[in-house]
Amino acid sequence: MPCVEPQPGDFVAATGDQLHRLLRHRKILHLFYAGFAANMCVLHRDYGIEAMQRRGYNIILLRDCTTAIESAETFGDMAHTRASVGIVEMVYGVSASSADFVAACRKALRRPEGKKS
Repeated sequence: MPCVEPQPGDFVAATGDQLHRLLRHRKILHLFYAGFAANMCVLHRDYGIEAMQRRGYNIILLRDCTTAIESAETFGDMAHTRASVGIVEMVYGVSASSADFVAACRKALRRPEGKKS
């Protein structure tokens, strides 16, 4: 989608090591994940949840912005998606809804500069 295409000056990481260097340089500790194939790519790629949690990052999965690859048997109840979210919550980090994420971003934007909550 055009609204999420990389823009001039954006850094696009191709590997977990590149992402780790960029995050360390920018002093970013909290990572938000969303996407397709939660039971494969989102969890298991070298820049996925498992690898980045091992590198010391705090993981937050946006559960309603994420889906797994389902089979004919699991599509009806989204069993693989629910299991993937559960694995993140039990082992790697926490999850939040997109509404909670947007509300927190709006709250942070209203906070006076330099004031910590």
